[in-house]
Amino acid sequence: RVVTANPGVVQSFWLYCWLPFRSAGSEYTLKAFEAIDQGGSDNPAEIGFRAGRMLGSYQVYNPQIQPANVGLLGVLGTYQLGLEQYGYTISANPWMLFAHELQRTSSGLTIDNLPDRWQGLRSLDTIVWSTATTASHDPGRLTPEKARALREWVQRGGHLVVVLQSSGDPWYLGSHPLRPLLPAVETPKRLEGVDLERYRTLITEDAETPLPSNAVVYSFTPAEDAAQHEAMPILKSQDGETVVVRRLLGSGMVTVVGLPLNHGQLRRVGAPDAEAFWHRVLGLRGDVKRLDQMSKQETSDVQRRSPLSFDEGISRAISKTGTAVQGVFFGVVVFVLYWVIAGPLGYAILKQRKLTQHAWIGFVACIAGFTTIAWLGATAMRPKRANISHLTFIEQVAGQDIQRTRSFFSAMLPSYGQATVSTIDPEQGTGFGVQDSTDLLIPWGSPDTGSVLGGGFPDNSGYRVQSRSPAALSVPTRATVKSFMSDWAGDSGWGMPYVVGELGDIGQARLSVEGLVVSGKVAHNLPAPMKDVRVFVISREAPINRVGQEFGRRMIAQATVYAPDFGTNGWEPGNAIELRDITSLDSSGRRQLQQNYFETAVRYGVDNSGLTTNRGSLTDRLVAGRFITQFEPPRFGAATSDPVGDRLATRRVMHGWDLGRWFTQPTVIITGVVQIEKDEASEDAMPTPVWVNGRRVPATGTTVVTWVYPLDPAPPAYPVFDRSGEENINIDSN
Repeated sequence: RVVTANPGVVQSFWLYCWLPFRSAGSEYTLKAFEAIDQGGSDNPAEIGFRAGRMLGSYQVYNPQIQPANVGLLGVLGTYQLGLEQYGYTISANPWMLFAHELQRTSSGLTIDNLPDRWQGLRSLDTIVWSTATTASHDPGRLTPEKARALREWVQRGGHLVVVLQSSGDPWYLGSHPLRPLLPAVETPKRLEGVDLERYRTLITEDAETPLPSNAVVYSFTPAEDAAQHEAMPILKSQDGETVVVRRLLGSGMVTVVGLPLNHGQLRRVGAPDAEAFWHRVLGLRGDVKRLDQMSKQETSDVQRRSPLSFDEGISRAISKTGTAVQGVFFGVVVFVLYWVIAGPLGYAILKQRKLTQHAWIGFVACIAGFTTIAWLGATAMRPKRANISHLTFIEQVAGQDIQRTRSFFSAMLPSYGQATVSTIDPEQGTGFGVQDSTDLLIPWGSPDTGSVLGGGFPDNSGYRVQSRSPAALSVPTRATVKSFMSDWAGDSGWGMPYVVGELGDIGQARLSVEGLVVSGKVAHNLPAPMKDVRVFVISREAPINRVGQEFGRRMIAQATVYAPDFGTNGWEPGNAIELRDITSLDSSGRRQLQQNYFETAVRYGVDNSGLTTNRGSLTDRLVAGRFITQFEPPRFGAATSDPVGDRLATRRVMHGWDLGRWFTQPTVIITGVVQIEKDEASEDAMPTPVWVNGRRVPATGTTVVTWVYPLDPAPPAYPVFDRSGEENINIDSN
C-alpha cells in the first residue's frame, strides 16, 4: 500500500493480508519503504512504485488470532448488549456449549479503528452498532472510505444491526454517509416513559427479572414510497408496533432495533437474553447457559464433542492431480523401458549377435533415443493454454441486482516467469492504467493441508498485492498449478432462478405461501442443469414465548425441506417448475419431503481423521454447512446411532455465507449444483470471471447455487393465555 506521510505527524493506515491456517503463535514483521515512482501501467497487478530504502519496521509478537472454526460478531460501541453470551465456553473450547459454531464478540470497535476496505470486515458475520451518541462511535464521523467499506461489506452478505439509543437518534435525525443504507421508514416514533414489562418476552426468558418502567422505545412505519424489501418488519410489540425493522441490500441486510437494549438497568441484570432477543434477529439456535446455570453432568458433557468439518474436501475438488499422474506415469514407463533396453535386454541382443564390442555405442544411442522420447513426450503433454478447475459458491437474493461468489480454484499456468491472474476485466481499465477494484483475489492454501500454496511446487517468491486493486496478482510461474481464492460481486452473466408469471399477468410475478404450501413458478437460465436441488421453505416464525418460557433447543422458525426429483438430467435451463407441486403434501410431495433435515444433516460432516462414514457427497456437505446455525443442538448421552449425539459441526472457509439469518423472516431458499465437465470447458463455465495475462480462461468444475426469495414479512405472533383453562390462542401480529 502506497501512502503519503506528513513529517512530524503520527498517521495510521490499514494493511490487509491473508494469514495461513494454523498460524496462531506466529510472528509477523511490518516494513515501511520509500516508494519510488515507476510510472503507470496497464497491468492491474502493478503497483506503480518500487521499494526504495527501508524507513522502519515493526515486529508483531504473538498476535491474537482466533481459530478458523469460530464465528465473529463485531460490536461498535461501549456495550455488548448480551451478545457476549454467545461466547460462553469452558476451558477455552472453541464451540458453543449447547449448539455448534462458537460466536465470539470483537468488541472495542470505534470509528477511528474501523477498516477502510470491506476486506477488513470480511471475518465478521455481523456488526452491531450499539452506541452512536459519543464521538468515538458517531456515524457522522465516518470517512467516505470507511462508509464505502461498510456498504460493500453489507452488499456482500454482511448484517449490520443498529440499536437506537434513548439519549438521541443520530441515525435518522442526524447527517451521516450510512443514511441510504437504513430501512426506508418515516422518522421513528419516540415513545417515552414506557414500561418494558410490555416487552418482557422479547427481552428476557426470566419471569422475575426487574425491567425498567420508564424507558424510551422507538417504533417504525414504512415510508409511503418504500418498496417491500426496504422496510420489512421483523419484530412487533403486542400492540402491533414494529420495534425491529430491516432493509435488504444485495446479499446482506441492515436491521434497526427500537428497543432500549443499552439501558443501564438491563445491563445490570444481564439483559437482553441472547435466546429471547438475538436469536430472532441474528438467526441463531441453541440453549445459551452460563456456568452457574449448568448441572455438574452438563458441565462434563459439554467439554466432550466430536468435531465434524463441513468444508473438508475443497482442495481435492479443485486439484489437478490427473495431469500430474499422467506425467509421472509417462516418466516411469520411459525410465523402465530405458533401463531394460539400455541394460540387460540390449546387452542380451548384442551378445546373441556377437556384437558386444559395440555395447558402448548402443548405450549412447539408447541415451540419445530415450532423451528425445522423453523431451517430445513432455512437450506434447505440457498444457499449452491456461485452464482452471474450480469450486464456487454463487448467491443472489431475488429483487437485488448483485450476485456474489466465493471461488476456490486451481489455475494451470503453462508459462515460465510471471503471470497476472485477475478478476478485473482488462477492457474496463482507466486511462491511468491501474484500475480500482473492490473484489478480492488471494493465494489460497487448504486448511486440510496447512500448506500456504496447497502443497504445490515449493515457491518462496513474494506476492505483491496492491490495496487499491486486490483483485489482481502477479505470480511467479514455472509451468505449475497455483491455487487461489476469490470473493467477487457483480453480474456474472449466470441466469439465476427467477419467478415466472402466467400469460397475461399484470405486474411482477411473486411467490406466496399459505400454511406450508408455496405457490408460484420458478425457472433458471444457468449454463447447465441444476442437480441435487433442495427447496427450503421458512413459512412462519415461531410464536413469541410466554412469560418465563425458555426457547431451549427449538428452532426460531418453521422450516421445511424438499428434495424434488428431476431425474438424471436434473432441472433443465428454461424449464419452469411449480413450487405448489413440490411443497404440497400429497403422495408425491411426501416422497420429496426431507424429514428432520437439520438433524440428519449433522452426519454429512467429516471428522479429523477423514475415516468417518458420512451419508452425503461434498456438495451435500457444503450446502448443509451453510445452515450450521440451525442444526439440531447436541444430545449428550444419546446412543451412537443418534444422528446428532455429541457431534460438533464446524467450518473454516465458509464464514460470511451462513443462511441462518433468513430464518428470521418468511423465505424460500433454493439450492442446487451445476457441474461443468472437461469436455464442456468454456470461459463462462465459472461464475467468477478470471483473466490470465489479460485473456479469459476456460474452466471446469462445480458451482453450488443458492437463490433466496424473501416472502411477505410476517413477524412472530404473540400467544394469549386463556384463563378459562382452554388452550392458548396465537394472535397474528400483522
